[in-house]
Amino acid sequence: MAWPLSIKMGSEAQCQACYPARPFLCLAFSMLTEEQQCITRHRGGHARVMAVAGAGKTSTMVAYVLARLREGMDPRLIRVVMFNKAAQEDFSHKLRIAAGASAQLPPVRTFHAMGRNLAMSLAKEGHLAAFDPTPLGDVQAGLEMLKALQAAAGTSALRAAIRDEQQQWLDTFAGFVDLAKSTLAAPEVSFALGGYPEQYQLFIEAFARFEQWRKAAARVSFADFLYDPCRLIANDPALADFLANRVELFVVDEFQDINDIQFFMLKTLAGARAKLQVVGDADQCIYEFRGAKPEYMLSYFGDTYPHQSYQLSRTFRYGHQLALAAAQLISHNQRRDPLLCISADSAAPSHVELCLQNPDGAVFAQACEAQRAEGRAYSEMAFLCRTWAQAAPVELALLKRGIPNRVMGGSRVLERSEIKVLMSLLGLMAGEFTSQDPAEQHQQLFDILKFCELKIRHEVLRGYAERIVLSDFSALHRSEDSLSFYQEKRLQSLATVLEQLGGEREAGRGLRRFVNDLDLLNLMRDNALNREDGENRAATVSAFIEFVALQGDQAPSAILAMLAELSDQSGSAVTTAGAVTITTMHRSKGLEWPVVLLPNLSAHYMPYQAGNRRRQELDHLEAERRLMYVAMTRAIKALYLFAPGLDATNGWATDQRPELHQLPSPFLAEMDLDLAQRLSSQIETGARQFDLPPRGSPTASVAQRYLDAVVPDWQANTAVSSVGYPELGAYLQHKRYGLGRVSDVDAVGLVVSFASTKRFFPRLLVSRVLQPAPESAVNAALEGADASAKDFCVGDILAHDKFGRGAVLAIDKHTIAVNFSAGRKTFRLDLFQAKKIA
Repeated sequence: MAWPLSIKMGSEAQCQACYPARPFLCLAFSMLTEEQQCITRHRGGHARVMAVAGAGKTSTMVAYVLARLREGMDPRLIRVVMFNKAAQEDFSHKLRIAAGASAQLPPVRTFHAMGRNLAMSLAKEGHLAAFDPTPLGDVQAGLEMLKALQAAAGTSALRAAIRDEQQQWLDTFAGFVDLAKSTLAAPEVSFALGGYPEQYQLFIEAFARFEQWRKAAARVSFADFLYDPCRLIANDPALADFLANRVELFVVDEFQDINDIQFFMLKTLAGARAKLQVVGDADQCIYEFRGAKPEYMLSYFGDTYPHQSYQLSRTFRYGHQLALAAAQLISHNQRRDPLLCISADSAAPSHVELCLQNPDGAVFAQACEAQRAEGRAYSEMAFLCRTWAQAAPVELALLKRGIPNRVMGGSRVLERSEIKVLMSLLGLMAGEFTSQDPAEQHQQLFDILKFCELKIRHEVLRGYAERIVLSDFSALHRSEDSLSFYQEKRLQSLATVLEQLGGEREAGRGLRRFVNDLDLLNLMRDNALNREDGENRAATVSAFIEFVALQGDQAPSAILAMLAELSDQSGSAVTTAGAVTITTMHRSKGLEWPVVLLPNLSAHYMPYQAGNRRRQELDHLEAERRLMYVAMTRAIKALYLFAPGLDATNGWATDQRPELHQLPSPFLAEMDLDLAQRLSSQIETGARQFDLPPRGSPTASVAQRYLDAVVPDWQANTAVSSVGYPELGAYLQHKRYGLGRVSDVDAVGLVVSFASTKRFFPRLLVSRVLQPAPESAVNAALEGADASAKDFCVGDILAHDKFGRGAVLAIDKHTIAVNFSAGRKTFRLDLFQAKKIA
């Protein structure tokens, strides 16, 4: 095979060292970093490549494949496996450009394409039953899944519930089917590991019924291209041996995102002959809901294949400030490799800005306009949201300011079903409802009744809607034999609220009263089949009502006119500057933008938690931290972080402790943005002496490792004073409240007891508004304290024989309350024994 002269030449000595088999050609090694060169030179044996975001792994993989081809490896014996179709096409294109038009190249496939080819071959040979290779469409698959759910439902009430809320049931069941087909384990195992509530127990039987239909109809989904042949192979060792050992080399991208069944197929086809080079980053594993686990990259591969590990630690995408912030954040995870993300010398500086999120979302538009003024096109900007509910205020704020935007992968806010209902209510308030034809009135009334969480069968609701069209809202007072006492009371309450709504002249107040009087937000959360879906619906409704209320005391007709104008804007063609992208963090994987904006980084949404829980399971916390890491590393030039509560420098009174959505995300504190900004500025100006946090602080180790990598001869200045994250009992100083003592600590903040008050401070603000107390003030406080081990005061630190170190929270005549790491404990004062520490 003659390789084209478009392949850049290296020196003869360099070629002899790198490629002794064919020394006359090689890629120009000046184009590759040392880390990349090491990977391209790997020969024989398995390899694991850990690559940070933006590390040029595609170029490295292309160079590695070309190096093997130049050494004489037959391209027909190489398989390159990419995670999705877009990545497969991108890699194929780059490989072709590098190799030249006439070169024979190895096949580049996705896992599903590889599985499809295998399944068709097995069917042709009679191992698998013949099937239609055209994947099932969403409509037909959904129809058959609903049939399976109905058949598995044990009661008529459950069948009615599935029929009335079929989209919610279908979405959740489809997710379960995909999860069950990501593994060879029984569906019962997927059900348990997926954490599904008991009400979904019928999914296991419905899965069996759906599979029975699919086999009889000889149909497959994309998941079945892997599921069917892998199940067959798992039960036929002779067939597995027959299929193995036909390839010499597998190169697998995004290995952290594969699942059990993909790994099984890879191991089967590799056999004992093929060598594997897997590339990925456990820190970017964000598809756990599809069966992915960081352990595939961290341990599962190594448990199966002894290998050589390499790393691509330099990112060419962003500068030191963003790299430091990202590295400091992800270092708090335990399930990871000790891989440090470092900005390459050739990477341009990047800017990270923390912004206070205001209620009207104007700051979103202001950030876009500021970037536009600097010459950026709107198409170079992207808002990445944790949930679709967060996208609603972003889209509305941009539309209000006339900034073109596009929603990638979701529905526009004014097209969402819950928002259409709220607009129908505005029509009722404006007196426009009766001007519509009866069919439109009936549909809107039916939608309003569904929206109100009445838990009444849809055919009954349609009957009520029809009676209202023929008369008025008093029709809701009519009794139905099928209704319970509670349902009749809810209908009567709804009738009263709707009758009052007709006289409302202020749009925001009317919508808020409607939702509050019927307690709809809580009902949406409580009645949802999926807790996150319920939270999303409630948050979307809240965001829209807040948007309407912020327009002032405008009449419903004026709001409707404004919304019609905004709807026209959202549907119009984008300008020559393009449109701002609005999408989710999950959908941003594999993409990048010059400007990335992350809205609503509250302690409720990041880490995301349904309800208002303040404690998180470790695995979920680490998964959310990985998602945040992926989102922030999509940025090239600028990263905007929007969070609430940044202005709460005096904290909150403990009797008015804020809800999680009012607090900034604790992840923002873990990034240590002040340190990232300070160190990056010093690095970029060529400094050799750096201001570091005290040794032993959470970010000190990361900062030192980073400087070792980019400034080998650096020296540390005197350690910068930092409060870090104080322990129970620590003395702190506040500019307003004076000397105080930490009396409670949790994941999102801490409580400080001052002489005149107790205040809660979010974690992000601790180092900004609280300072370590002067030693003289601490000594004076300790001297004034009762030294008796039996006489405790609020804020004292003690040691208990059973529960260990704790802080006294409260004392009354008979009891003493102490906060330990295991939680709050209350004891009888006359029986309590502990040793006073401070």
